[in-house]
Amino acid sequence: MPFVALDVETNKRVDITKIEYPRLALKRENMRCQLCHTPLLIKAGIQKKAHFAHVSQCSSDYGVHPETEDHRRAKLFIAEHLQQEFKDYTSATIEYEVPIPEVKRVADLLATFPMGWRVAHEIQLAPITVEELRQRTEDYECAGIDVVWWLGKRANTDGNRAWCEDAFGYAVTIFDQR
Repeated sequence: MPFVALDVETNKRVDITKIEYPRLALKRENMRCQLCHTPLLIKAGIQKKAHFAHVSQCSSDYGVHPETEDHRRAKLFIAEHLQQEFKDYTSATIEYEVPIPEVKRVADLLATFPMGWRVAHEIQLAPITVEELRQRTEDYECAGIDVVWWLGKRANTDGNRAWCEDAFGYAVTIFDQR
């Protein structure tokens, strides 16, 4: 359930989190998945944050997985707070769900700095092994992108935190923001 769609009329990425009334502002028939180009629905109601949803299953060969409401909330929270909490990020452009074609991955958040340095921020709430963390980190490194893992819920294990501390010198955890 992405925050970003491709507008087939303009061929530009559309970030639904930046649109006050998406059902009024967007043409539903123009919204497509940026990976598989199938139609997307506009979900914008009272109870859930506005997002897009596939009409049918995404057929992309990118390493994407269904997202929970908690995952979407965590992405919003981190994107909103990176520039407030970390001085280095004030000059960065932060985007949701950026495809990284070189490694067929989609970064939850991608911070791009004026000098070209890129940092992917990956929110992991579902169970994941240390080997999967290592492989995904290597994928980003191959694309010239640093990565920060935000571990929460069932991904926030002693082993995963220890791996992050060994690999990066720190481990970052995120808790339910309700």
